[in-house]
Amino acid sequence: MTVHAFQGTGYDSNSYLVSGERPVLVDAGTGINHERLLRSVRNIVGDRSADIILTHRHFDHTGGARRMATALGAKVMMHALDAVPVREGSAAATSADMFGRTMEAVDVTDIEDGDVIDTGDHVLTVLHTPGHSAGGICLYEESTGILISGDTVFADGVGRWDLPTGDVASLAASIRKLAVLRTVDLYPGHGPCVRGDARRSLEGALSYLGEC
Repeated sequence: MTVHAFQGTGYDSNSYLVSGERPVLVDAGTGINHERLLRSVRNIVGDRSADIILTHRHFDHTGGARRMATALGAKVMMHALDAVPVREGSAAATSADMFGRTMEAVDVTDIEDGDVIDTGDHVLTVLHTPGHSAGGICLYEESTGILISGDTVFADGVGRWDLPTGDVASLAASIRKLAVLRTVDLYPGHGPCVRGDARRSLEGALSYLGEC
């Protein structure tokens, strides 16, 4: 049972490969460093296919999804509230224009709060955590306390809420939702991972937002 962490390069988000007979890659970066990320994934899965889950709409997480899906033979999944601009390839609504880039349209399958992703090694529950964007999600495994948090919460901070569909009250509510879980290891969308003491990051995030 393993979550392989690929630290983002440049503007790229972190990406995570969740092991199993049906492995899942969480987030695909901008696509600027596509070959590097693909090599890292292929070194682990070999010639097998792997599906992709996108934690939210923003280009630094989704820009590489189309090429990566083609390379991995992947189904791409994300929350319905963020799926439309990725499906349409909207540079404005995915913030690709902030990076001076265009957004390639991606064939996306909708997932919802409470859906379960079973890789064979890990059973991940989809948690809808809006605030950074309307359709932001986290992935949580109760048995291990693993939380893959996208840009909802970081090792030392929270995601920004000033981009389209962001909302600070929703973000605070989402982090309160996460704070009641038994979290052990945190795998955020940017920055370092936290292994063994993830609850402190959630408590810190609530404190930052004036929630405790």
